Amino acid sequence: MNPYLILSGIGMLLVGAIAPFLWWWRKKIEIKFFLYGLLLWVIAISPKFIMDLTLTNYLSNYLKGFGDAVYVILAGLYVGLRTGLLESGLSYLIILKTKIKEINLDQAIAVGIGFGAVEALFLGFSSFMNVLVFLLYPDLINKISESQREVILQQLNQPSIVIPAPILERTFTLIIHIFAILLLFYAIRKADIRYLLASILYKTAVDGPIPAFKTYLDLSIPQNVYLVELYVAILALIGLLGIEKIMERWK
Repeated sequence: MNPYLILSGIGMLLVGAIAPFLWWWRKKIEIKFFLYGLLLWVIAISPKFIMDLTLTNYLSNYLKGFGDAVYVILAGLYVGLRTGLLESGLSYLIILKTKIKEINLDQAIAVGIGFGAVEALFLGFSSFMNVLVFLLYPDLINKISESQREVILQQLNQPSIVIPAPILERTFTLIIHIFAILLLFYAIRKADIRYLLASILYKTAVDGPIPAFKTYLDLSIPQNVYLVELYVAILALIGLLGIEKIMERWK
């Protein structure tokens, strides 16, 4: 067991904590706008959580019966569109029907930061606790089913070189969330549905390749882990350029 892996969770927690603090400190944004982002995330993630408990595994196993190529394409569409429609589409409807739609640019960015920060905090806390529990109580691993034990041991024995990967991913994903949320506010501001569609497609592109990565890449190899992070980094770069462009047009 590699005890240093606990640093990944701590780093993710720091990303989730520092980002809203810096924007609040710089722009003196009211806390409620970050909380709006938190609420949007909870509302968007809840259906995904229910789908994962009821439908996703069944659908995944069914599609695998048609071969890797069919599985990667159809499962990718399912995973990607689910994220796009729920995280962007559902968020758009909520924003449109509430007074949140009237906020200014800095406040809209705060909503995006809140959306991404709560996800980083949630995943960081989960990662931190998973490692901490097995560090404090190593005998617990023997009480887990053999199939799950192998997966968990593989995760707990990863080399230290992968420690920065989840931290980088949360940083990149935070930028992605900000851009996607800004597109929603701008779609409402300009009464132009094209920006909503752009946000949905952008979020679809984030999660759509996940089945392909899991099928064709051995993610226990650090090089492959960072190859996936490179893809996320490219999307984050697109997000940064998009944020800059929207900020120019908004003003």
